Amino acid sequence: MYNANTTKKQYSIFIKLLLPVLIYQMISYSSGMIGTFMAGHYSTNDLAGLSMGVNIWHPIISIINTLVVALIPIVSQLLGRGEESEIPTKVRQFLYIAVIIGLIISIGLYYSADYLVYKLSLNEEIGVITRDFLKYQSFGLIPIVLYVVLRSFIDSLGLTKVSMLIMLTYVPINIFLSYIFIFGKFGFGAMGGVGVAIATNITYVISFVLAAIVIINHPKINKYKIFKLEGIKLKHWPEIFKLGIPMVIAVALESSTFSVLSLMVSKFDTPTIAAHQSSLNFAGFLYSLPMSVSSALTIIVAYHIGARNFSMADKFVKIGTYTSILFSFLTGVIIVLFNSKIPYLYGTDPDFLAIAEKILYFVIGFALFDSVSACLLGVLRAYKKVVPTCVIMAIGFYLVGIPLAYYLVFVANYGVYSLWIAWLVGIGVYGIGMTGYYYLYVLKNRHKFKFID
Repeated sequence: MYNANTTKKQYSIFIKLLLPVLIYQMISYSSGMIGTFMAGHYSTNDLAGLSMGVNIWHPIISIINTLVVALIPIVSQLLGRGEESEIPTKVRQFLYIAVIIGLIISIGLYYSADYLVYKLSLNEEIGVITRDFLKYQSFGLIPIVLYVVLRSFIDSLGLTKVSMLIMLTYVPINIFLSYIFIFGKFGFGAMGGVGVAIATNITYVISFVLAAIVIINHPKINKYKIFKLEGIKLKHWPEIFKLGIPMVIAVALESSTFSVLSLMVSKFDTPTIAAHQSSLNFAGFLYSLPMSVSSALTIIVAYHIGARNFSMADKFVKIGTYTSILFSFLTGVIIVLFNSKIPYLYGTDPDFLAIAEKILYFVIGFALFDSVSACLLGVLRAYKKVVPTCVIMAIGFYLVGIPLAYYLVFVANYGVYSLWIAWLVGIGVYGIGMTGYYYLYVLKNRHKFKFID
């Protein structure tokens, strides 16, 4: 399926797998960015309120999505072992888990939104926007995670181009709906930043329906009959949670770290909060580059691990890492060339622009560090070695990054830029740890690993 005997053919296979992932990841991030742009041009308060809401929402949705994305290495390894008959049941169990967990968390988020906003001590205008965003967003959680299950299933079969085509329909719909609800067009009342949540919910419902239609009708997918009725089979759940929970913990550590550091910004004035969040939003868009490589590596490396073809897996790891590093240099050049222009995408307030322009330079460091660590994250998922990722991440972020940020911001009072410095130090420690674990342990001991759970 992914076999090739020359470097040129291996690159060709990887790029064909990567490009659709890259396109739909960037499209997804771009759509969110455009919603943020619109909110920023509606008002600075809406940009700040929306951004604070996203800081809470992002780790929640990332955690749930990561659990169901654990489907990819499971299915890819089954394909590599030639055990396709087990795939439909695995997918159905993931769908059940997605509904159950999604329902519990959506209810919890709706009823805790007021308390969360109260604990942030935001000013009233920003706090109302943040609260309403979270409540509206809670209604769309289940269709979002169901769509992610279907997309992960499609990706695990190597059909990333299909996922890309579905996402291409997502963007114009989401942008159009965001415009309607933010600014109040076509008879709807203007909702500002809160309109982003409503637009996102509706768009994901449409995306889920489209993905289901594709799965039912696509000749390479419909043979699995994943929508055939089958009861819950708990015997499959231990494998899912054994792999999924450590992945969730890792993402929770990463997302909550970003949120904790961002919430520290609440001590500053509105232009500083908006500048920080807009830079973070742009950094998230750039993060789609290494994460796309990471996702492609999980698919193709897991397949070769299932086939016990470690030498081929190593070749694709090198190809993916070199590609990710190249992306990081390109993003650095873009930021240097357009540093003074990028903040205008989010707003025109002079104080906001001055701060955002300086923060963007730190984003270059993020791109460089993430180019390697994100790749290794995808590779370790393919090996189903996800617990060490949690430990290394906890050391880098919680023992180094957050304490250093707290000291620099609240004790030394060095300002918002010191927060980004601390953040970079934490990510650097994490990247070094991941590299050491992979080269010093995984490569030397993988012949002893048990890949069938």
